[in-house]
Amino acid sequence: MSARTRNLGTDMLCCLGVIMLLGLQYLAASGFPPAAAESPGIALPIAARWFCLSGAMLLAAGTGYSLSRQRCTAGYFTVLIRMVYLYLICSIAAFAIRFFVMQETLTPMEMLHALLQFTATDTSRFAAMYFALLTAAPFLNAAMDGLKSKKACLAFVCITAALSTLQPMLLIGETYLLPGWCKGLFPLAGYLGGAYLRRYSKKRHVPLLLLFLAAMCTLQTLIVVTVSLLRGAVFCPQLDSMASLPCLCTALCLVGLFHSKKPGDSGLNRFFGMAAEGALPALLLGDVLIDCMIPALEERFPAAGMRLWAGFGVVPVIFILSCALGLILQVPVFAIRSFLTEEEEETEEETEKPARRKHDNAAPSQRHTIQVPVPRKAAALRMTQPTDEAPPGVHEVNMPAPPEDAPSPSAPKAQAREAMSRTAKLYIPKTPARQETHAARREMSVEEILDMTEKPKTQTSSASVEELLERLTK
Repeated sequence: MSARTRNLGTDMLCCLGVIMLLGLQYLAASGFPPAAAESPGIALPIAARWFCLSGAMLLAAGTGYSLSRQRCTAGYFTVLIRMVYLYLICSIAAFAIRFFVMQETLTPMEMLHALLQFTATDTSRFAAMYFALLTAAPFLNAAMDGLKSKKACLAFVCITAALSTLQPMLLIGETYLLPGWCKGLFPLAGYLGGAYLRRYSKKRHVPLLLLFLAAMCTLQTLIVVTVSLLRGAVFCPQLDSMASLPCLCTALCLVGLFHSKKPGDSGLNRFFGMAAEGALPALLLGDVLIDCMIPALEERFPAAGMRLWAGFGVVPVIFILSCALGLILQVPVFAIRSFLTEEEEETEEETEKPARRKHDNAAPSQRHTIQVPVPRKAAALRMTQPTDEAPPGVHEVNMPAPPEDAPSPSAPKAQAREAMSRTAKLYIPKTPARQETHAARREMSVEEILDMTEKPKTQTSSASVEELLERLTK
């Protein structure tokens, strides 16, 4: 996407997905779920945690929505260079925070192993998921393009979603009915769901989606709260997974609410565009920043319930700080990208200049200006004098000038021919029959048209006059 235009809906979904994942990390660092079971308002933190579980699925669905039209080209995979740079520089910054601020002991081999295994922070595995989706996007799009009908695409999405999102829910006792590797396909289900919405969603059904989202979140919270109160602790393994079906439904509802196909360059677009540029660094750095702030929060809010409530204000602040730090680390990338963009614009201008100069230097007889005709109820061919601007419904045709060695006609006829040779404005008829008639008239030469106009409009014979006098005298 161009640096001047941004898709507001996609950028908002990206930021929301990262905030949800950071909220999930904050709840874990602040003592959830045991603290939630002891607090009087158990429903609110449970609802917040189960809603934040959809963050990874939302990132996958937003990626599918934004990359659903990408094809397998050599230029597409160059974006991986920027992603690898961001991952390396943000991981090194996370190691520095852990070593100097949190006083952790890290050896070079441990840091190298963490880089290769995407374990520099707890949220680094979501960056690995994004890399995998980014690499597989052209091939997934080609697979969906092979399915010509809408029903075939829907069946493909439903089968993938059933294999991945039903695996953690089909639990009987301690036995899963589906193998564990099926759960690893949940990013694929989110990507295909987002791509399906981009392809077949014509408009946003906001009231219906809001009603469905509220009902699903309420039902899910009631189930978890009921089971947790019966057991005396927060416990619901069938729903306590990012790969569950409610997480996929929540993510697709959010995509349906926030998606927009038209990019823009307003201030709001630019603001969320910059936030989306720093979303991946925020995902990698926000985890360690939360760990650094937890001791201060525990001192400021000793009660676990108050600390959970404070998360609604702390998590957005951490996201903004992480985005700002990520944007500072990306300054070299922005400088290189702006330099390459200026070179491309200069190259386009240099290629357009010769063609524009050739058009400007062309002879007047070779310049063709055609105005799109508007159907009118014109019954006859009109020849008008040339004007500066053509009225609506007029088709302008440049006719060649007569040869210089032609015999000179009379003065009025010569002036008319000269005027019509410069511009002839023809009214295009509306019906096919009139189009054929006027097309035949346009093929007539200028001399024939002038000869037709010089003929008298009515001719009365002497016989008809005598018959008329006889009738009047009777």
